[in-house]
Amino acid sequence: MKSAVTITLALLIASSSSSVISRIVGGTNAPTESYPYMVSIRLTSLETTGFGDGFYCQGVLVSPKAILTSGECVLNGSGLRFPEELSLVLGTTSRVNASGATGVQAERIWITQDGHLAILKLVQEVLDLRAVILNEFQQDVGKQCILTGWGANSTEDKPVDRLQEVYVRIVDEKCSDSMICTSTGKENVGVCSWDTGMPLLCDGSLSGVLFGKPDKCGIEVATFVSVRTHWEWIRSQIAAANDANYRVLTTSMLILCYLMAVELNITK
Repeated sequence: MKSAVTITLALLIASSSSSVISRIVGGTNAPTESYPYMVSIRLTSLETTGFGDGFYCQGVLVSPKAILTSGECVLNGSGLRFPEELSLVLGTTSRVNASGATGVQAERIWITQDGHLAILKLVQEVLDLRAVILNEFQQDVGKQCILTGWGANSTEDKPVDRLQEVYVRIVDEKCSDSMICTSTGKENVGVCSWDTGMPLLCDGSLSGVLFGKPDKCGIEVATFVSVRTHWEWIRSQIAAANDANYRVLTTSMLILCYLMAVELNITK
């Protein structure tokens, strides 16, 4: 027969384990190939201590020349951060391993008038990674979607090393017209600190972006800025980000055509 001390010790261990588990957000490792458009946003000044140490937000590649994120990710107090403050990493599910990662720099930052969304115009195009598809449709209550991010697994923890995914459902929680509310339907499972800017993916396309900084893990209802209600702004900023490249290409083509015409005239 087990002694009372042994039984008491076992109960204490079980109780301790249970309290730890209750704080963990129940995501799973995201497949490497599933989210090539995920962006780890870091502060350049903190990346000098180690790869991934500067991480503080996430975003998504929405075109070869533009990244979409939460407005909070580009603010420093009441003002915008300078583009050179940001280090942007794509092409890997690891936050701490640089192998296979693609690093890019922001050239310009645009933010919505309400401060909810931001677009980072990139210095150079990202052509070897697939951009996310934007979802312009209304998401029905009960629809199952996916969240992905490097947020912490508990309120006191650091960002995770490996990209996580978790399933949620659209819920009707008196969200404003510009927002989408979601819930995992499970206690202590869902978004956590460091998840700001994470995408809400419905039908494999981007429906929302997490706004705000969760003050605890696994909040019952998470709120995302709706892509649908910011559709025109997002599309116009993407066009503006790509416009410089388009003008350069068009000018180059016109010059080439002109030179060919001149050459043809000379040889006649």
